[in-house]
Amino acid sequence: MKKRYLIRSVYLRTILQLTLAIVVAFSVLGLVYYNVFSINTTRQQASQLLSGARAISEVMVGNFTQQGEILDPRLNNYIIFAARSSGAVVWVINPSGELVMHTGIPGDAAALLDVSESGYYQLPQQYLAAMGAGTSGTSQVGDFHGLFKASGIRWISAAYPLPTPLGGYRGEIQLHYPVQTRDIGTFLMTNGLIMSFVIAFAIGLVFVGILSHNITRPIRLLSEAADKVARGDLSARVEIPGIDHTSRIEIGKKRSLVNDDLAVLVHTVNTMLDKLQNQEKDRKEFMSNISHDLRTPLTSILGFIEGMLDGTVPPDKYPYYLDIVQKETKRLQNLVTSMFETVLLESGQQLNQKIFDINEVLKEDIIGLESLIAEKNLGVQADFYEDDYGRLQVVGDREAISRVVYNLLSNAIRFAPADGVIALTTRRSGRARKVEVIIEDNGPGIPESEQPYIFDRFYKIDKSRTSKGSGLGLYICRTILAAHGQGITVSRSDMGGARFIFTMPMPTSG
Repeated sequence: MKKRYLIRSVYLRTILQLTLAIVVAFSVLGLVYYNVFSINTTRQQASQLLSGARAISEVMVGNFTQQGEILDPRLNNYIIFAARSSGAVVWVINPSGELVMHTGIPGDAAALLDVSESGYYQLPQQYLAAMGAGTSGTSQVGDFHGLFKASGIRWISAAYPLPTPLGGYRGEIQLHYPVQTRDIGTFLMTNGLIMSFVIAFAIGLVFVGILSHNITRPIRLLSEAADKVARGDLSARVEIPGIDHTSRIEIGKKRSLVNDDLAVLVHTVNTMLDKLQNQEKDRKEFMSNISHDLRTPLTSILGFIEGMLDGTVPPDKYPYYLDIVQKETKRLQNLVTSMFETVLLESGQQLNQKIFDINEVLKEDIIGLESLIAEKNLGVQADFYEDDYGRLQVVGDREAISRVVYNLLSNAIRFAPADGVIALTTRRSGRARKVEVIIEDNGPGIPESEQPYIFDRFYKIDKSRTSKGSGLGLYICRTILAAHGQGITVSRSDMGGARFIFTMPMPTSG
């Protein structure tokens, strides 16, 4: 239950985090849109007010005296109409800065203005915006040089000069529009963006749910597989629909909502589980093989000794049965030695590397196995590559490489038929600074289907337990050569039997 809750919480956290990201993204977009919209709206309103001021200014041409008086009373109605249609207050200002006509003055602003002798409000020069603006007029946003500051809101102000044929300042028309500030919530509501946001959020939430499910599904499957393995079920695997887990290359070709990293992780975990299962299988086979390989000679030894002790075996047969006991004892000794060497090699035993003559090692091992060769009347063919000094020097642990040669020669002798032939060859490899050592025989050879597994620990071609050997010889060869950074291969010999080829590095000089 705790694991299930953990997975659910991962899924929930993923959804919440992605949802939060969507909300933040929409909020930022809404704020940016709000600011851009507000700026553009203000600019449009300022442009419209300036156009209105210019229109009023053009209408007043010929109806405005030099003293700043309006000659046609009908203009008052026009100005009032313009003020109502634009929502702004309109000020008509004469050359003296007097408000000869207006449609309204905010109370706080009126308190700041003086009244002229003519009975008009008097604008100081700082509020005569069109005086220095030329003939194109001007607009601004704010509190109009502090005049509307007390109102607490922003104003859009536009000023356009009254045209005069003689030049100079004849007065101006000012329009002031109070900007009604709306908060972002009201803005979104009035522009229909809330509904758009809700719809987009709902669609995004659906995709977030699907994406989160596909992201967390491998984690859930990994957790379930790990739980099964912890309970001892090594056959558990993580299976994601739509992905072929047999090949890492196929993962990149399959289309899935699961991202590549998770797919690779699943593949890696499955590979690890395969290795664990194979190791467990190897362990069981190891215990089975070792128990058999130890029990068989021990049973023989015990039986013969008991037979001698209880009189079942007559004294004249003692030499015969003692010879069998000796052979079985040597067989046990070889098995224990192989196991000990395997443990040392797998523990990373340090190599004593030096320069030596590989041809000399081959000759010494042939001499050491001469009795076995003579027993089967085998012929030995040798074709050794030599330098100008009659040597073929390589770099490595001489004793360890001698063990490799000994194991390979022992196998060749064991499987070669009576009166058969084994061949030894050394040559320079096609690769730089490499030597190839070839050992082959004319025995039955190794089936091609068995060759990929022949170097595995305890692997035997003959699955019956009557075959001689521990199944460790070739494994030891591969392990020793791997420690040297070299490799070994097996193939069918032209002589009909097995051919083993391993490489050794040559010294950097000489």
